[in-house]
Amino acid sequence: MSKERYRLLTKKTQLLPLSETVNGHRIFMYRDDPEDFGFGGNKVRFFEYLIPDILKEKPDVLVTSGSMYSNHIRVTAQVAAHLNIPCKLFLTEEELPDTLFGNTALAKSYGAEFHCVGHFAALLKIDEQVKILEASGKKVFTVPNGGHAPGAVRAYAKVIDETLEELEGRKIYPTAIYLPCASGTTQAGVLCGAAKRKLPPVISFAVANTPIRAEKGINRLIHSASEYLPDGFTTDKVSVEDCGKNDYGHPDEELLALRKRILEKEGIPLDPTYNINAFYGMMKKLQQTPGKGDVLYINTGGYTELN
Repeated sequence: MSKERYRLLTKKTQLLPLSETVNGHRIFMYRDDPEDFGFGGNKVRFFEYLIPDILKEKPDVLVTSGSMYSNHIRVTAQVAAHLNIPCKLFLTEEELPDTLFGNTALAKSYGAEFHCVGHFAALLKIDEQVKILEASGKKVFTVPNGGHAPGAVRAYAKVIDETLEELEGRKIYPTAIYLPCASGTTQAGVLCGAAKRKLPPVISFAVANTPIRAEKGINRLIHSASEYLPDGFTTDKVSVEDCGKNDYGHPDEELLALRKRILEKEGIPLDPTYNINAFYGMMKKLQQTPGKGDVLYINTGGYTELN
């Protein structure tokens, strides 16, 4: 993956205190949900380092896979449109609904072509389709499923390192860092980025995955990204918990009420796929754990309109 950076994001990421405390905890939110590339959130950061490789390869088609609810498939479609490259998205659903919404509707608006392959043996099916494309003479650039790749770990590591520098400069020392976790790439990046610092516990809440599977994915990624880590770093700090609301892409009334309250009180929209679930999990955990001091929530961004 290139060391060059193709800038898609220009606005400085915000680090904001929330107005309310929870059981003695003051919450700071790191808003990695910049709006200047379609609210793509931290998924965009991966592509800033991947695009130089894409341009070097000059592919005829850009291919990736993921769920129809995924920020990754939408951002991939947006990047392909930005680069004027045709895009094929292989979705892990059996079929699409008659009316598209959210990330899928946006991906279509960018001109992406959908192929539903189902969840079972999805990666094998996608490999078969890529071989068919290549046999037809197409030059294919395949973006890893969900952006789950060591290069993404490096991109996220750089961001969290900058965030911790800002916290230290403002003399804010969080007792814990919270974030959502799907494939685990962001948490792997957080751990790598903070590896040279005195790291508070990093706790993520599983969304679209089980905590055990997410932890395994994080450990694999950290191992594969070992070149970014200081000597002696271990993965014993990986911690993924059940948020209690893991219905991916389908927030219930309790989540929607929390989302509305945060939007009205803080002016911050939490996307209904990842961050509303994880933020809910953090709030519940803080309510059950009296304490003093600051905590940091990493808002990884994503399309904020409700389905």
